[in-house]
Amino acid sequence: MGHYSNGVRHFAVTPRFSGVGVANQIVWAGLTLAVAGCSSSPKTAGTTHPGGSGTSSGSAGSGATAVVPSTTPTIPVPGDGMPAMGAQSTLPLAQAAALGTVNYVPNRSSVRLYVPGVAGVQDYRVFADEGGVTVRVDAMNHEHVGGATIHCAGLRQRNQCDDAEVLPVKYNTEQFDQAPCEISGNNHRPHVARSLMQTIEVNGVRPNTTLVVEAIDRACPFPGLFGTSHKDNAITAGDLPSPVQAVVNNKSYSLKRFPTTFPLRTESEIRADYGSMIFNGQGPNMPTLDPNSPSFPESPFVRVGQPAPADDPVVLARAIVQVSPTGTANLPDGFTAQDYFDDFEDNTDQPVLLRADDYVRQVVGVGTQVNVYTTKKWVLYDVANAFSDFFVDRGQLNMVFGDPAQGSMTLQAMYPKRPVRLPTTADHYLHVTYEVQRNETPRRYENLTLCGSDQMGQTYDGETPKAAPLPRPGFMNEDDTAPTSVLGWNCLLLIPRGAGYGLVPGGDIPSHSDSSLKITVVRSHPAAMPGVLGVYDTSRVTRFASAYGPNQDPSFIKRWVRQIDASGNPSGVWLDDEITAWQRSRFDVFVRRDRVVFYVEGQQRICQDLDPTAMTMAEGALGFWHILYHTSAEFTEIRNGHVGDNPTTDQHHIMHNTPFADERSYDNVGFREEVSLPPNFDVARCYKVN
Repeated sequence: MGHYSNGVRHFAVTPRFSGVGVANQIVWAGLTLAVAGCSSSPKTAGTTHPGGSGTSSGSAGSGATAVVPSTTPTIPVPGDGMPAMGAQSTLPLAQAAALGTVNYVPNRSSVRLYVPGVAGVQDYRVFADEGGVTVRVDAMNHEHVGGATIHCAGLRQRNQCDDAEVLPVKYNTEQFDQAPCEISGNNHRPHVARSLMQTIEVNGVRPNTTLVVEAIDRACPFPGLFGTSHKDNAITAGDLPSPVQAVVNNKSYSLKRFPTTFPLRTESEIRADYGSMIFNGQGPNMPTLDPNSPSFPESPFVRVGQPAPADDPVVLARAIVQVSPTGTANLPDGFTAQDYFDDFEDNTDQPVLLRADDYVRQVVGVGTQVNVYTTKKWVLYDVANAFSDFFVDRGQLNMVFGDPAQGSMTLQAMYPKRPVRLPTTADHYLHVTYEVQRNETPRRYENLTLCGSDQMGQTYDGETPKAAPLPRPGFMNEDDTAPTSVLGWNCLLLIPRGAGYGLVPGGDIPSHSDSSLKITVVRSHPAAMPGVLGVYDTSRVTRFASAYGPNQDPSFIKRWVRQIDASGNPSGVWLDDEITAWQRSRFDVFVRRDRVVFYVEGQQRICQDLDPTAMTMAEGALGFWHILYHTSAEFTEIRNGHVGDNPTTDQHHIMHNTPFADERSYDNVGFREEVSLPPNFDVARCYKVN
C-alpha cells in the first residue's frame, strides 16, 4: 500500500509491520474443542450454504476454533499514519466493548487500518456505514450484517510450520495424517503458531467514510474465489489418486480425497449466501470431525476450495471511525502526464479480448491456449490456464486463475502498451512502482520481468509485445535454464519465491526465511524456430544465464533471503513481513544496466549490482507476471513431514481455500524513465557482482 499525502507518494524510512507478535502456543485440546466451532449438521462437499441469519454453533467452518491466534496490544504505525477520528452510527449494532484507538494510513482510494489486540479475537472485520446496510442481532448476540461490503483481516500467512494443522482424527495413513513440525535434530522446521493480522486493507473508500471496525469471535468465512462469472473447475490431480484407504478408530474406510470441483463465484452469489460481500474471508469449510456425525469420517481435504458455511459472529469489541483516502486527483510524487501510471479507478475500463492467438503458438503449437486482452493502458495475457479472469473492481485490477489438471505451469501477465527504455544518463534509473499481494511459495509467485530486443523498434508490434511470455519450469535458474522468450530476448528476471531451507540470522524467528528473491539475467540468444514443435520445451539457455545474489542459505546459493547491512551481514527480512493473502505491498524498483534496487513500503531492502555487458536490450517489455505451477505437487509439498522436509502449514489460506488456484490484485502501477534514486538510498548496502 502506498503512503500518500495530498495524492503524493513518499519514501518512508519507517518499516511497515504486519502487526503480529509472538504467537501463543495453543494446540488442539481434543475432539470436544476441535468440533465446538463446526456446524452440527453434515456439510456436503461442493455445497454452497446460504447465509440467512447464520448459525449459532460457534466458528463454523473455521477449522481452528481451539487455537486462538495471537495478537499484540498495540502495533507500530508508519510515520504517515494517524489516529482515525471517532464517529457515530445509527445501525442497531450488538453490544460490545470498546476496541480502542484505530490508526490508519490513507492511500489514493483505500485505507489501511491498524487495530489493537483483543483477548480471544479470531478475526477483525470492517464495513462502511452507508445506504443499504442492515444489522440484525439474535438472542445469543450474534450479529448479522446485510447489504455491506466486508473486509476481513485474516491470519498472517507464513512459509513455516504450524502444529495446529494436525487434526484430532487419526487416519493411519501419511496421505491424510499431518506430521508434527518439530523433529529431533531439525532446527529448520520449528512450530510457529498462527497469528492474526492487525492491519486491514479496505478498498473503495470515499472521503469522510464511516467505518465499523469489529473484533469478532470467529473467522470470517471463506466465500469462494471471486470472479466475474460462475465457473465450476474440475479437480483431477492425477498424481494424488482417490479414494484413499484409511483406518479410523480401528475401522477401515475408503475415503474420497477431494471434492469433484471448486467454484469461481460472482459477487451476487456471495451476497446471496452471506448477506454481504466478503473480502479476505479465510475461515475454511472443514471436514466432519465429530465421530457421532453420520458423515464421519471424511477425508481432511473433502471440502478444500469450497465456500464455508455462513456463521454470524459475536462481536467482542468495536470502534466506529471516520477515514478519508488521499484522493486520485494528483499523480504520485515525481510522475507527470508523460509518464505511465494507472490506479484502476475507471470501472468501465474492463479487459476486452483482443485475440485468442499469439506468435508463441507458431513455436509450441496451437494446443497452447493464449488469450490476449487489452484495457486502455494494458495488455493482459492468459497463457495455458484452466480458467482465467481479469477484471477491474473497487480501484484494483484483479487476477484469478488455475492450472489445468493441477499439473502445469501457467501464467497471467500484464504489460504496458509501449516499451520502456533503460537510462542513458549516469546515476539515472528506470523506476517501476506497483502494489500487489505477496504470498509466494516455490510454485506460485508474482514476479517482475524486463525483456526486449537488442534492436530498437523490434520489441512491440504497435501496442502489444511481439510475443507473449512463455516461461518454462526452471526459467529462473542459472543451471539447466529453461527458456522464457521464444524470440530470444535479453531478459532481467526478478522473482520473489517461497521459503529458504536452513537457519539464517536476520529474521523475526529462529528459523529459515519465509521468502527469497532470485535475480537472473538471460542474455540475448537464438530465437526458437517456428513450426518445429516440441523443441522449445526441451531447449535450454543455460550458457546465456547468470544469477546474482549472496550465498546466505547454503541450500540456495546466489539467492537473496535477507537484507544486508553495509558490512554484507544479514540485517533483516526480505519479504517475510509482507506475506499476506489480501493486503497489498508497495514496491518501487529501480533498474539500470548494472544495478537493480528494491524498495518495499518506502524502505530500501535489496540492492544488487549486475554485469552491465549482460543487459543489451535496446528497449524492454515490462512484464508483471503471475505464475502458478503444478498445484497438486504443491499440495503435497506444503504438508510433507519427512525428516528432510520443510512443511509450510502456516500457509493456511492456500492449504484450505485456494490450493488449486491463485488470486492477486494490482493497484497504483506505473513507471518513469531517467530518474534518480530516493534520497535515503545507501550504496554501501549493494551486493557486488559475484
